[in-house]
Amino acid sequence: MSSGIGKNLDELLKSEKIEQTQNTQKLQSTQDNVNQSSNATNNEEGQDKIKNNGIDKNNMDKDEDNANNLTFKTNLDVSECDTIKLGDILEKMIEINTIVRVERIFDESEVRGTKVINVVVNDGTRKGLLSLWGNQRSLLKDVVVGDSILIKDAEAPKLYNNRIHLKITNSGNLIKIKSNLPSLNELLANGGSSSSSSRKTIADLREGDNTELRGLIVALHTKEPYFPLCEDCKKKMVLKKGYAVCKCGKKIDEEAEDLKWVFLVNVTLDDGTGTIRVTLNDENDFLDFKDLKKMVIDDENILELLNKKLMGLDIVVSGYAKHNDYFDETIFQSKFWHPSNPVDELKRYLTIEK
Repeated sequence: MSSGIGKNLDELLKSEKIEQTQNTQKLQSTQDNVNQSSNATNNEEGQDKIKNNGIDKNNMDKDEDNANNLTFKTNLDVSECDTIKLGDILEKMIEINTIVRVERIFDESEVRGTKVINVVVNDGTRKGLLSLWGNQRSLLKDVVVGDSILIKDAEAPKLYNNRIHLKITNSGNLIKIKSNLPSLNELLANGGSSSSSSRKTIADLREGDNTELRGLIVALHTKEPYFPLCEDCKKKMVLKKGYAVCKCGKKIDEEAEDLKWVFLVNVTLDDGTGTIRVTLNDENDFLDFKDLKKMVIDDENILELLNKKLMGLDIVVSGYAKHNDYFDETIFQSKFWHPSNPVDELKRYLTIEK
């Protein structure tokens, strides 16, 4: 077998050819956004709203400077946005579009001189915490608790207590819409989350399925599966002379505790009914990531170790199926995975038979 349901960081590991193709597409998208923003700026009524919203632009952190200069679009065609559920969003995922209901809007607060409003959102699969900084606060002007909103072009800096944190990027938006989501009372009555569906075979897998697969790893495809990630631009960093260096100019000691490391490896999974490309992440206890980090820093070949550990391994992986535009096929993005346990599999089989 072979998205907008959130482009994952595994795409950052592809060849320069892939990156160039994506950059070209993003450049065109950026130009379109600029044109739309220009039209919105020429709208006199829209300017009055921005001028009168009482936003304090003083003492903003450097990280939030860009947020204070945004011009938000109001003419987005929602039907053109591919979306992902909160329950399927992974930590450090970027370019996220998601439809949710507003569960709670906190009072405005100030963090390091920057004003922020936090919003609890819910779509029935998980709760999320959306932070709106600086001028982004104006996006909530006509939004109240219970409203359905589209969050466009966001990123997920972290996952804490099964609540995904979301941040809208400079090119992003928040739009009040009509949706088919259950009412807020129904979502809260169901506990705000629902578990993924039962296990499926690869042959029965369909795009959008949030499910579990079991199979053997028969191939590894990633050349650099473990790498440091720039917190500023969310790009892969390169190790040079004891430092992790990013194209954006950021430089940090390669052994610094606050340096983020990401594990993403593309494998082929075979369950006897078919094969599918699966992206495995670091949500597992099977691999020792401290050892992997040391090997990368010491310029050792970790692919040889991963081949020994992963090739032929029988695993159970939970995640979701999505379409990959570059490969033009369905792939499976893991949320967490682990080697299968024979005892657990026997119990599962006996339960199904009953």
